[in-house]
Formats: sequence, C-alpha cells, structure tokens
Amino acid sequence: MAAASALSLLGDQMLYSVLPSAYGELGLVPIQVGLVLSMNRWVRLLTNHLAARLCERCDMAWLAGLAFTGGALTTFAYALAPHFWLLLAARMGWGLCWSFIRQIGIMTAADTAPEGHLGRTMGFHSGISRTGSVGGNVLGAVGHDLIGFAATMGIFGLVSLLSVPLGVLSRKRLRHAPPPHRPGGTDRAPPVLIGCGFIAGCVGPGLLMSMLGLLLLDTVGTTLQVGPAAIGVATLTGFLMAVRWLSDLVGSPVMGHLSDRLGHSPSRTVYFAVGGAGMLVGAISDGLFPLILAVGLFFLAAVGVTTVLMADAGARGPRTVASFATASDIGAAVGPILGWSTQQLSLSTDAIFGVGAGLYAVGALLCIFFDPASSRRSR
Repeated sequence: MAAASALSLLGDQMLYSVLPSAYGELGLVPIQVGLVLSMNRWVRLLTNHLAARLCERCDMAWLAGLAFTGGALTTFAYALAPHFWLLLAARMGWGLCWSFIRQIGIMTAADTAPEGHLGRTMGFHSGISRTGSVGGNVLGAVGHDLIGFAATMGIFGLVSLLSVPLGVLSRKRLRHAPPPHRPGGTDRAPPVLIGCGFIAGCVGPGLLMSMLGLLLLDTVGTTLQVGPAAIGVATLTGFLMAVRWLSDLVGSPVMGHLSDRLGHSPSRTVYFAVGGAGMLVGAISDGLFPLILAVGLFFLAAVGVTTVLMADAGARGPRTVASFATASDIGAAVGPILGWSTQQLSLSTDAIFGVGAGLYAVGALLCIFFDPASSRRSR
C-alpha cells in the first residue's frame, strides 16, 4: 500500500516543486498558484468523511483500485491541461482520490501493526509512501528543466498506473478489525488532535511547501552558480523538497518508535517546539545556507509531528482518521493561500517563517495543556 501511494504521488508532488518558480510560463499569476496548490485540500473537506463511510461499508481492495486509477488519470490531466481552470478541475479530482488513498493507507497500517508498535508501523508506511514525493520533487523538477512540463507529467502518469494492482493486492484477504483498546469503544477525535492536525497541515504541506520555490527564488535568483555549473531554481527547489521526504523515509520509523516508548503527547510537544525553532531561524537569518538549515530542521520535526498524529488517529478508527485528515486538509488549504497572499500584497518573505513559527508554538502549547487520554495509549 505504501509503494502504491508513492507511485500515485508523483504528479501531485511535481506541481509543488515546479509551479512556484515556473508559473509564469504556464500563464498563471501568484494567487492562481495558491488556488491550484490548495484546491485538492478544499475538496477533501467534503470527501474525507465520504471515504471513511465507504471504507466501513465496502471492500477496501475495490475502493483502492478505483482511487489509484483516478489518481493516475489526474496526472495525465496535468500533462494535457496546463491551463488554470483545467488544472483546478484536475486538482479537485486528485483531492477526491487522495481522500481514499490516505484513508485506506492509514487503516492498512493500523490493521497490520503489531501490539505496542503502531507508531513505528505508521512511520514505515509514511516513509515508504513519501518516496513518491522524493521522485515527484526531484525527477519532476529536473524533467521540467530538461524536457518540459507536459512530457514529464505524461511519463509520471504512465508510471503511476502501476499503483493500481499494488493497491488492490495490499488489501486482498485483509479485513479491518477495530482495535480492542480504543477508549470507551468510541471513535471521536479529541479537540487537541484536530487542532494539532490543522497546524501541521497549514505550516508544512500548506505554507512552506507551496512557498519554498519562491523563497529560493528570492534568495538565489533564477539560477545558482556552483563552479562551472548553473543550477535552475526549479531543480534546486525539487532537491530541497526531496530533503523533506528523505527525512520522512529515514526518520519516520525512528521517530514513531521513540513516540511508542516516550509517549505520544510528550513526543508531539518536543517535535512542535523543534519545528518552531527551525522556522524562527528562517525568519531572522539571511542567505542560502541559513535557509537550508532552517528548512531542514523544520522538516525533521514535521516528520515526527505527522507520524505521531497519524498513529493517534489510526488507533481510534476510520472516523477519527477522517476527522484528523479533514483538519489537516483545512490547514493545508489555508497555507498556500495565506502564503501567496503575502506576495500579492508585496510583503517580505520573512513573514512566512514568522507565521510558521507562531503556529508551531501554539501546537506545542496545545500538547502541553490539553493531553487527551488517547495520547498515552499507543498501540
């Protein structure tokens, strides 16, 4: 399931590395970039709970096959339709598909996790699935610079078709059984999980990932000269985004395992605090290397935050997964619009880091003062 999710993510993640620095050649303006990169999240506000209900009532293998097929078709649509309204429609379709892919993926990890190792298992699922983000960011950015936007997306569409049989096979002979340890037999997301999910989505996938190309453009210009070689900003963006997903691949199982041992609520507090510190470094420093340091520190902390929150949601059941996913999607949808609106108003890019640092500080305080009983009950 994680491998299928990785293949399906290729086209989606290419957009995040290419559009922020190459939107002009596709005929877009900054606010349209924000809308394109966030529309899939707005759609999921309606489709996450639909996915949860259908996953309770239908065969998840069949649903996985449909979702991965739809995901591949949206990637082809990106290649055929580099126009604002058509891109927006394709992003809406991807949002529907990703609601099912994420829901089925989290529940598959929860259904197969050994007792006492839910955080670690969720970390492996998250890390493996995000290899698709590495490929989409790096290969997509390099492909854009070498052979163009449409050709690269077309190749990604063909590759993503491989996710269909993998997704079906992952659920074959596997039935979902609600975890017996679920508190009170309920399936409700505590407010702190909702709040933390919103913050994690807003600052990471929403604010920073959609603005990273612009931050690099503002710092190094259109190209970075390294000896005799000139590196395009789209390629540089893709490689730096890949650091995020490589840290997910390597760090998610480790941080999930630590959270199983230390407790999920204390772990969340530490991860939020470290991520806020990284964003603060970015707000007060100048130059490429301080930017890379700040972003890298934040990425590492964001991996831990996401892993622990997904594990907590998965332990409670499909409806909590849907509620958490919706909160995260609201944040991820608000993030790009918030970030790109600052540029529409000609504000400094330092404000992006400042907002992120403040939100992560709020996340740490939520974990300190609102500690749900479920956070101490890792599987």
